[in-house]
Amino acid sequence: MINNSKIALALILGSGVDLDDDLISGKTVILEDKKGIHHKTIYTCSVQNKGVLVFKGRRHFYEGYSLEEITFNINFAINMGVERILITNAAGGLNENFSEGDLMLITSHINFLDKLRFTSKKAQLPFYSKELQDKFRSSCRIMNVKLHEGTYGCYSGPTYETKAEIRFQKKIMLDAAGMSTVPEVIESSSKRIEVIALSVITNLLKENSAAETSHDNVLLTAQKASLNLKKVLPVFISQLN
Repeated sequence: MINNSKIALALILGSGVDLDDDLISGKTVILEDKKGIHHKTIYTCSVQNKGVLVFKGRRHFYEGYSLEEITFNINFAINMGVERILITNAAGGLNENFSEGDLMLITSHINFLDKLRFTSKKAQLPFYSKELQDKFRSSCRIMNVKLHEGTYGCYSGPTYETKAEIRFQKKIMLDAAGMSTVPEVIESSSKRIEVIALSVITNLLKENSAAETSHDNVLLTAQKASLNLKKVLPVFISQLN
């Protein structure tokens, strides 16, 4: 297992996103939890000779978990001495310029989880690390991977959007929507942890689309879409101390 002081980054992987064995070395599983809708695994590994703490899977509000349980990954990482966290999710794309498989750097968010009460002090804190965002942008340029930027909307779920909801979300200029990440971002920022968040666009939300969205389809598309993320991650991680 990697020494806690040598962990350069914690990485939370969204639905369907994983790291290939050829990308990592020295994988050591710390914890496995197969309860609930999403199986969860925590492990350490090395990427570009840098220690990484990986969380595959997370707990969601719609599964009935409390705020403390939803932010478990963040506080586990903090207890491991982590100072930087990259949070990813699978999200529906609302921006007309998006395609399935694109990456979106979350630069702001709208939190619709009004039943999760954070203190006013937490709500006033800066959320996203400008330094980490710049490093990720640079990594995408180096690897010639298209990177969008935009606002993410976090909903309680677990249902997918109606046509009216899609129309509303576009009216308020959301670029992507999902059911996670924002509580983790707020918790990270409240603990003075540098945080960056990224959406993997797995489906396009169009008001007049006849296609149905399913969890299985999202997982399948996320696996394909995460190829771009896997190209960028080694370059991004190599820039971290």
